[in-house]
Amino acid sequence: MKVLEVRNLKAYYDSEVLRGINIEIGKEGVAILGPNGAGKTTLIKAIFGLVKTEGEILFFGKPIQNLKTHERVRLGISVCPEGRRLFPSMSVEDNLLIAGDEMLETVYELFPRLKERRKQPVKTMSGGEQQMVAIARALMQKPKLLILDEPSTGLAPAIVKVIGDAIVKIKEMGIPVMIVEQNVHLAFRVADRAYVLVKGRVVKEGRVEDLHSIEEHYFEM
Repeated sequence: MKVLEVRNLKAYYDSEVLRGINIEIGKEGVAILGPNGAGKTTLIKAIFGLVKTEGEILFFGKPIQNLKTHERVRLGISVCPEGRRLFPSMSVEDNLLIAGDEMLETVYELFPRLKERRKQPVKTMSGGEQQMVAIARALMQKPKLLILDEPSTGLAPAIVKVIGDAIVKIKEMGIPVMIVEQNVHLAFRVADRAYVLVKGRVVKEGRVEDLHSIEEHYFEM
């Protein structure tokens, strides 16, 4: 069963950014890799209907490209955005409960540190802890597809490992994951397949074990 299919997708701001993207995600982890300016975040915006697009976006086989953003979210697509976008003066638990309450114990099992600090204001936490809150909040929506936008940005290697452990467990829970990353090591650890974007096009794709020789120049262009 294909969870998400993107067919011949083009996306625009003032000019074309994505140029005929084709991507498929099943019950698995898929990484979207590429340098700054490759179109990775634009792809996320296109999936959520936040930019002008042409082409098809199918979610469990049904076209969603004409739906409004909140309608796509209601279908079960959840994103942990780059920059986290938390409510800094509110507690960890209040940030989580904004998105729902059914998954609270599950996310506390996934991130025990958040349970320990559930009454702590988010603004007093480290960047790594705030990233845990952001991922946990996205899970509170009981997603059928979880999209993570650059979850390792600005984090120390030890925290990146914790985040990677959590993503692996999320997959084991049966939740498909699309991770958009520049950190190839993290992406290959948690993903089953990967697509490499350069200048708005897919230049390489395949199973991660076949892409370990991925050319570094893709991330320098």
